[in-house]
Amino acid sequence: MTDNFDVERPPLRIDLEGNQEVKMTYGLEMDLRRMLPNAQSALQLVMHDSYTQDYIVRRCLTDITKPIKSEEDLVPVEQVNLSSDDTERLLMWAVEHVLYFFVKRAKSMTQLGARYQNLLPKKEESSTPSENGSENSASPTPSAGPTE
Repeated sequence: MTDNFDVERPPLRIDLEGNQEVKMTYGLEMDLRRMLPNAQSALQLVMHDSYTQDYIVRRCLTDITKPIKSEEDLVPVEQVNLSSDDTERLLMWAVEHVLYFFVKRAKSMTQLGARYQNLLPKKEESSTPSENGSENSASPTPSAGPTE
């Protein structure tokens, strides 16, 4: 389903060797987006940072659907039994979900901005500091300074 969107949503499930299935849940996606907070760094981190790679693989294999609070909640590294091909597929599947979110969010925000463009203040109407200060107040309220 493309939903009037140029990029197709990645599959919600991935099957790995040994009848192991991983499902994208809200908690998993939120944890992945915390680890990969923007599209620019996502690819770099997954390509070059072994800590990020390990976290993503272990988080995907952790059978917790809500966001985790501690790395101690992740499946222990000694229980990860994936081939290098499955590890690669799992990493790419996870990153694809994160990138899909960023692309879809950017497109949605662009459409939202265009929709409300006429309601937002124009650049010249926006509040800018006055070059000559504000006018004197006609208020009879005395200054907070020293009194005589």
